[in-house]
Amino acid sequence: MLIRGVFFDLYGTILIPKNSKKAWDNWLLTFYTLMRDNGLTLSRKKFADICSGFFSREEPAECDKKLTIYENRIRSFAMDLKLDLNTNEIKKIANRCVTSWHKYVEIDPDAIPLLNFLKNKKNLALITNFDHPPFLYSILSKYKLIKYFEFIAISGEIGVKKPDPQIFNITLEKVKLKPLEVVFIGDSKEDIEGAINACIEPILIQHRSLKKRMIGNDYFSKKKVKEKKIIYHNSKMIPFKTISRLRELYQILNLQFIS
Repeated sequence: MLIRGVFFDLYGTILIPKNSKKAWDNWLLTFYTLMRDNGLTLSRKKFADICSGFFSREEPAECDKKLTIYENRIRSFAMDLKLDLNTNEIKKIANRCVTSWHKYVEIDPDAIPLLNFLKNKKNLALITNFDHPPFLYSILSKYKLIKYFEFIAISGEIGVKKPDPQIFNITLEKVKLKPLEVVFIGDSKEDIEGAINACIEPILIQHRSLKKRMIGNDYFSKKKVKEKKIIYHNSKMIPFKTISRLRELYQILNLQFIS
């Protein structure tokens, strides 16, 4: 079937790390400093340990509807530490921390030329797991990326995350395409599993040019075990294409790029 749509993941695919370790170290230092300003008395080492897996934890059971999921994570975390933060303080901490992390992230140099080339030829959409949508929209605006996508699915708005196929199904409905008419490009196990769950052809991108890759979308106080890239579905190994640069998509999609 003719490929009419190309769906992209964001972090690790279009936006890539300059130095993942420094990004997470900066996030932790900023978080620790701001929490100390609000009464935290723990040592940095102890604080680092309890922050491990901060974004992988279950979403807080009790949430303030005025806050994003990320902000509610901070709110719940502070309450566990017996710190009383008001809404403005929580928002300040959330934005300062994610901004400090993002200093070590950059746009893939192949991204804009590729999106410019595809925008009038294919239906484009973005599907990303992210708990703080306002910040993400500011980043998409900064890099002038919003104009390329017919639909942007952010888990913090949609209410489901990859690998749940529902976030793909919603996107398919919005762009009026069928699963077999689409490919999805992402860099993680969740990306590939999610696409397979939605019956969409996945393409795994592994940037060979990066010396220090993004070690997941979470902070870990100890070295994280490298995730396996072999994907199983219904106990069967599923083959999928792998690329090392976004520009390889021209060939996969049978499109000739003229520079």
